[in-house]
Amino acid sequence: MINKFASLLALFLISYTALADHPKEDIEKWLAKMHHAAHMINYDGTFVYGQNNEMTTMQIIHSVDKNGVFERLISLDGSGREVIRSGDTVTCVLPDKKSVVVDKSRPDSEFPPTFPLKIEQLSRFYTFHFGKPGMVAGQNAVNLKIQPKDGYRYAHSLWIDKKTGLLLKDHLIDDNGKIVEQFMFTQISYPNVIEKVRLISDNKNKKFKWFKAKAPDSNNEVNKSMSWKVTAVPPGFVPGVKRHHKMTMSAMPVEHFMFSDGLSSVSVFVEKQMKKSKNLIGGSTMGAVHAYGRAIGKYHVTVVGEVPHATVKMIADSVQHISR
Repeated sequence: MINKFASLLALFLISYTALADHPKEDIEKWLAKMHHAAHMINYDGTFVYGQNNEMTTMQIIHSVDKNGVFERLISLDGSGREVIRSGDTVTCVLPDKKSVVVDKSRPDSEFPPTFPLKIEQLSRFYTFHFGKPGMVAGQNAVNLKIQPKDGYRYAHSLWIDKKTGLLLKDHLIDDNGKIVEQFMFTQISYPNVIEKVRLISDNKNKKFKWFKAKAPDSNNEVNKSMSWKVTAVPPGFVPGVKRHHKMTMSAMPVEHFMFSDGLSSVSVFVEKQMKKSKNLIGGSTMGAVHAYGRAIGKYHVTVVGEVPHATVKMIADSVQHISR
């Protein structure tokens, strides 16, 4: 009996180890498959997106052929709003505003959200392991969990289509285990061919007012001397973009810094205070997004990102003016 118990215990420990310690190559294989699916296959589906206990339903049609990538996102909440992407051109159709906005700049975020392909550096700040597989939108799905090692970033729980690699479901989870943002496909199909007519807005011929977003002025944006610096960030966050430019809604120049650990990112904005503006002082939360603002003399600092409050506050409190 003792020998039988010992054998069962050994078997349990072996199984537990196999679940708890997954080779880096296995994790990266699924990340690569997920990246390929998001960009290189046709799919047509309906998904829900939620934050702050509010859910939005969208349809996505994604097509890839020899001419490039085409995508159409359609709101199903009654507004009829659409986002259509053709190469690097993004067209936003707003029937409720009777307007269309065309922009040739790269969008700030993508859907489905993208994840790094390599985890060696990330493994210093996150653990990666597989959870229990499940079903999402009628598809067998692999569950990949990404858990932070500190309180400066969120956890992810990803469900990836076992056959195609498409990300079908994502939960963004705070340090209390609360889901602060989520999306999930409720229906998905993978057609071999998507007719071009399905990628064109039904509102194309209506008499809407058209707006063309201004291209960034490279002379104003980059290579200008920065007057501010960030002196403290959580471990793993490194500087990315630094720009000196004008925001769309303001004539005042803004200094913009970005920091990322490879998975999470934070933006820092510094601008001169305007008399009639209502700048954020202290913290603010909208779903997974935290923001923190503070005044420094005649200037105002705002830090924002899909990270916990502690992250944006640390960075905002460390912003200093560079003495010349």
